[in-house]
Amino acid sequence: MKQIILACSFGLTLAAPAAAETKDERVARCEKQGEIIGKAAEARLARTREAKANTEILETTDAAYHPSVPILVGHIYTLSRGDLKDVDVKAAFVEQCSGFDPNQ
Repeated sequence: MKQIILACSFGLTLAAPAAAETKDERVARCEKQGEIIGKAAEARLARTREAKANTEILETTDAAYHPSVPILVGHIYTLSRGDLKDVDVKAAFVEQCSGFDPNQ
């Protein structure tokens, strides 16, 4: 669980350049990045190779989020599969990401 929180914190660093976004924009971005995290976790649990997971996720992700894919997928692949079992990784990421306010 600590690693999932670390993953969420890492994802928040991707939000730093987006400090000027509104709360609604942040929630929308977090949802999109959460989808990437969720797909990566599913691929990791299915024992899919990281390179193949990157390719498959890039094919189904909006072009605006393509730069985030290798970073987020790469981080998920540093976690053991055991850390990803029985955890809603996407929901944890979205909750942490959406709650982050760089203006506070």
